[in-house]
Amino acid sequence: MIQINQEIYQKLKAVGFGTAEQQVIFHLFEHGGSTIADIAKFVKLPRATVHLAVETLLKQEIIQTSYSGKRRVIYIEKPEKIRKIIENQQKEVHKKEEILESVLPDLRTLFTLRGEGEKIDIERFEGESGFVETFWRSLDQEKGGEILRIAGDTETFTVGRQSLKEYGVKRRKKKIFARHIITESPLADDELKEAPLKQRDVRVISKNLIDPKVHVAIWKNHVSFTVWDKNLHTIIITNPSIYTFMKSVFEVLWIQGRGK
Repeated sequence: MIQINQEIYQKLKAVGFGTAEQQVIFHLFEHGGSTIADIAKFVKLPRATVHLAVETLLKQEIIQTSYSGKRRVIYIEKPEKIRKIIENQQKEVHKKEEILESVLPDLRTLFTLRGEGEKIDIERFEGESGFVETFWRSLDQEKGGEILRIAGDTETFTVGRQSLKEYGVKRRKKKIFARHIITESPLADDELKEAPLKQRDVRVISKNLIDPKVHVAIWKNHVSFTVWDKNLHTIIITNPSIYTFMKSVFEVLWIQGRGK
């Protein structure tokens, strides 16, 4: 076997390279393009072990292959290629994060409904940070989901705007569509015009029908209410029945509103 400096060996092992994979890499560094048989003979490892290491490194795009006649030649372009293992790990982590995000709403529901009967989970927040939390929490649903908001008068919505820019980017990236109901105001028509750019649909409703002094958000099994008072009090309710009821209320109001 190739004698690899122990410090280098341990560091590469910590990153994720096994002994056989390191032997293959260092052989290619020293000898250039080689067949699996050549590598196995030189590093004195079973051919099956070397073959498995080579296939793993090929899958990670750390090494490449070419053909000389019928012989498959294994080579590595440059040492920097070993960074691919980290890139692949990051992709796997991102994929797992998306899977967890998609199942989190159902887990919240199971948590809320634990035990007998349908439980109601209520969280309380205060201040701008609590209000902003409701926006981020609404992203805890699968891609292609929807968030419904009864926002009232647009002119009263003056808090958290800077904090919510990143939220808007992530919502659009997850393809979570938004529908907003706002009341008549001088800024209402501007909101209607800007809505398509923000991947949301907006309808304007008369204050004679409803003039909310709260900001309501409705998403999978959750409803939040933020009161426009001095301390900006917010609650998030997790309960399927309340969610279903509030969604129905939203839909009734939605058909009463005017669009662009």
